[in-house]
Amino acid sequence: MPRRSELPPLTSLHAFHHAAKTLSFKQAAEALNLTPSAVSHRIKALEHALGTPLFRRQTRALALTEAGSAYKITVDSVFADLVTATAELKAKPEVTVLRLSVLPLFASAILIPRLPKFRKKYPRIDVSVSTESSVVDFRTDDIDMGIRNMRIAPTGPGSVKLLDTKPVLLCAKEIADNIKSIDDLKRHTLIHCTPRPNGWRDWLTQQGFANLKPANDLWVDTIPGGLEAALLGQGIALSLSPLAEHALAGSQLVEPFPTDGRGGTAYYLAHRPEDAALEKVRVFKDWILAEMKDFLANTEIRDPLAAAAE
Repeated sequence: MPRRSELPPLTSLHAFHHAAKTLSFKQAAEALNLTPSAVSHRIKALEHALGTPLFRRQTRALALTEAGSAYKITVDSVFADLVTATAELKAKPEVTVLRLSVLPLFASAILIPRLPKFRKKYPRIDVSVSTESSVVDFRTDDIDMGIRNMRIAPTGPGSVKLLDTKPVLLCAKEIADNIKSIDDLKRHTLIHCTPRPNGWRDWLTQQGFANLKPANDLWVDTIPGGLEAALLGQGIALSLSPLAEHALAGSQLVEPFPTDGRGGTAYYLAHRPEDAALEKVRVFKDWILAEMKDFLANTEIRDPLAAAAE
């Protein structure tokens, strides 16, 4: 690569580019908002740096020398490339990355199926989704926004509720046919999710069956994984309605009996309060809230009390 001192100043090249195109220092000066004298000085400096004349200066005319004609081809090509590259950069603004931490069930049932709509609406925002269940620390983790399921609402201006949920039991139809009440669960396998290790125990305690012992226990690392195991007939999953029913595996499962709704939780969206004005944070929050409104409007949420009376 040539050293900087080996290249003529860009201002001199720009003056030559216009003067060679118009064969007039006056017209070049008008294009560059300079005086003809300033253009002439820049051309002379360029010729001195190159060690050869580029123009033949006549009384009423200006002509390129043989060296000037050859040099013009290269200089014109360079400026044409600069114009093209500049236009392309202006046409393609910088892409922003939005980093989301989303629990697996919400990701599979809500976010991933609807994400193409967001990407189409905001093509300049690339979305990176992490589905790890670990707690996000906005002070240290490289995450812009998180979606978590909680029993107690978070505080602070950077959080907003997305969806209320209630417990739901789901299993394959052939298993559901043999379950009429909670007491029947003791003859079956209960599917547990490791990020929610007390899920079954807490729910059974609320129902007055704290001492119920199932025939077997199966542990998986995500709720969608538990729904897949249930679909394969490996046990009964305790999940979250109305999300579970919209997951790929959950949509093919049935309720052996309706729950009474106790033990409900809610999904919340959270971000750093100081990031509220960032475009990527603001537009995603508005978009996901609109999507949740649409989801609820098109989701039949079963009333536990009405179902119990059937």
